[in-house]
Amino acid sequence: MNPELIYKYLENTATDDEMKQVLDWLDADPAHMRELDELDKVMAASVIYGPDVLSPAPARKAARRISLGRIPLRRIVRYAAELAAVAVVGVGLARMLADDRIGEWARRTTALEVPAGQYLSMELQYGTKVWLNAGTRLEYPLVFAGGERRVKVAGEAMFDVEHDPAHPFVVETFACDVRVLGTKFNVEANEEEGIFTADLLRGRVQVCNRTDRSDRITMEPNQTVHLENGKLQLHAQENADKLLWTDGILCITGMTFEEVMAKFERCYDINVEILRDDLPQIEFQRCKLRISEGIDHALAVLQHAADFRYERDITTNTLYIR
Repeated sequence: MNPELIYKYLENTATDDEMKQVLDWLDADPAHMRELDELDKVMAASVIYGPDVLSPAPARKAARRISLGRIPLRRIVRYAAELAAVAVVGVGLARMLADDRIGEWARRTTALEVPAGQYLSMELQYGTKVWLNAGTRLEYPLVFAGGERRVKVAGEAMFDVEHDPAHPFVVETFACDVRVLGTKFNVEANEEEGIFTADLLRGRVQVCNRTDRSDRITMEPNQTVHLENGKLQLHAQENADKLLWTDGILCITGMTFEEVMAKFERCYDINVEILRDDLPQIEFQRCKLRISEGIDHALAVLQHAADFRYERDITTNTLYIR
């Protein structure tokens, strides 16, 4: 198979005839799929090393579809498989809807989990943009088949969904489903802590309680829905700054000290142990931190508003609060 044809297939510039040639080649021998996967891994790694790691121009273009925030180079081997899976899910696969093999691809799902201390942006089929915060897991099919586009989220994610009434987009979480046609919204779902929150930035969404299907709320822009005591509650959005995490900014306005430490653990990939009986009180009215400035800067800022001392053990990556 001509390598340039494979590059065109991955970057969505192949014609219908070229697409069929690649698919026939993949069906001919299982080894061809492994060859394609290896190319995907190289292209995904180029996102971390930079596009110049690849010489062919098409590969550089395909690599730019995914943007990772502050990914250490030592993580490449560990996460190459996940990144490769993302590279396969581009708009080019939409053309397979005309192929009788669509059913097989639609049944295949992949999961992407963002480790602590990192965040990720990507694009799904039909032009849906997704931002995943640290510690978030996203499950999605390789191809959206049928009338509904459904993904599963555990953690915090922001979606920008193109308007498509024929293919409604559904975000499934442990507590609620968020159903949209075309909109931009943020969802946070933490089953362990029993947290579910949805914030709407643009368009309209409907939030449905998975334990009580009659409990559903249609949201308007600048509104927030919380799950409180098992019921959905609608509020005006009080703090839009909390959604700036997609720009690498952490807003800790209104949080307790314990909540801030939980955020620090995810954002900075560090363990926190609080070695005191009483929790410090935070006196900030408003506070935003740029995550890229590091944990020491964040702690120094926090010490201006709360009375505490800390020690760091770099061997165990643990922060002790005293």
